[in-house]
Amino acid sequence: MTDHDDDHQPLYAACVQFDVRPGDVAENLVAMRAGIAEAVDGEARLCVLPELWSTSFLESYPDDLVAEIQSAETELRELSREHQLVTVGSSIEVDGDQVFNTAHVYDNGETVGTYRKMHLFSPNAEDRHHHAGDEPLVADTSVGRLGVLICYDLRFPELSRYYFHNEVEMLVVPGQWPEARSQHWRTLLRARAIENEMFVIGCNRTGQEPSLKNGEPMPFPGDGRIVDPTGQILASGTGDAGAVVAEIERKKVRTMRRILPLQRDLRPSVYRRLFDATWERMNEHARENDPERTS
Repeated sequence: MTDHDDDHQPLYAACVQFDVRPGDVAENLVAMRAGIAEAVDGEARLCVLPELWSTSFLESYPDDLVAEIQSAETELRELSREHQLVTVGSSIEVDGDQVFNTAHVYDNGETVGTYRKMHLFSPNAEDRHHHAGDEPLVADTSVGRLGVLICYDLRFPELSRYYFHNEVEMLVVPGQWPEARSQHWRTLLRARAIENEMFVIGCNRTGQEPSLKNGEPMPFPGDGRIVDPTGQILASGTGDAGAVVAEIERKKVRTMRRILPLQRDLRPSVYRRLFDATWERMNEHARENDPERTS
């Protein structure tokens, strides 16, 4: 775990939520700058942005748009340097003929890690347009040890548990989680915080846009949440654009892990046996949607 010397210094985190306009990088940059400025005014040092904050979801990404995305990420990284921030938000990454939904962790102007979304949201056809990543990210930063999820990843506790085993203190979750399932978002953020005894900072967008799958409008509630290791909601969004800010007391992570020593009381050999027993069944279910998958 990271150094505890700064535990006595106040640390504030912010969900920088706004209406992400599809394909309109310039407009999204304006919203990002305003949100970061508000977060800085609130003394935040950790800022989490929505999923695909510079473009939202699109069916294609021409070269000129990819160049705009890269320029927007450069500006966000420079803002992290200017204001001595850690920032996390996902954007489109093109690697050869593959497109990823990738979160970048910037710490005082330096890229300290990237994470490619592991679970693609098939109900909205994300898997038709993006490729899935397969590596988690644990990032040691100036504000503490972070683990990263992106939106739909929140529904898969195996990944969050990996972060727990690697002593992550704060789980950050850029998201675009629609109003229709907003209660799931709110419940899962608290569940991941409680079961893993860590802070969870989930940033959801505002506004609405058409579904990629059927064109129907999807509203987004802008209910960013900052949850402590006990499950207490420290701050929550009201649906408006802006920064949702709360103080993070890192020592709460160690306190909870001492009071409720989950790591000491684990049953690894039992879990391994149960996992091995269901391995083939998991693969069978996965192959139903992806016949080419072999593991």
